[in-house]
Amino acid sequence: MAQESIVFQEMDDLELLELISSGDRDALAHLYDRYGRRVFALAARILNDPVSSEEVTQDVFLSVWRRGSSYSAAKGKFTTWLFSIAHNRTIDELRKRRRDRNRQNDDIEDHLHIESAEISPLENAVAQSEYAKVRDAMADLPVEQRQVVELSYFKGLTQAEIAEKTGQPLGTVKTRMRLALKKLRNALSSEISAAV
Repeated sequence: MAQESIVFQEMDDLELLELISSGDRDALAHLYDRYGRRVFALAARILNDPVSSEEVTQDVFLSVWRRGSSYSAAKGKFTTWLFSIAHNRTIDELRKRRRDRNRQNDDIEDHLHIESAEISPLENAVAQSEYAKVRDAMADLPVEQRQVVELSYFKGLTQAEIAEKTGQPLGTVKTRMRLALKKLRNALSSEISAAV
């Protein structure tokens, strides 16, 4: 068993995903060990609820189990695909909560600072550093673009809901979102290149 564990640890994400696609539960367990805490941290920062965040994390890896074969390396990195699933599932949960309880948190900083026994101090430091880079990149956006990103990614609003809330035409909201995401992608890719 220990030797099998070492073999899995030496595999890259795509090798594990290939085994997962063929029904290997141990490969899924190792992928969970590799990324489970980071998926949990993402959910916890948005939901601010450890129990719901754990449920989201389980749903994400269940989705990988079911849809692993749908991943295409040509469309982007595995981690981008995984964290897109995590973000989408978290936003779904946030919208469900809003419908169920009409609850909303207006302070974005609450999403960026959460303590959890599930996350080691080192992982927390790395996550805080990553979020600081995102926060800095967000601060460089024009106010109107920053607002649509915050309402979408941190509040879980659709573009139509953002248009209604801000009183802006839907086309304007879509344009601001597209421009903001392009600027963030450029800013963060240069941060990542500088860190490597």
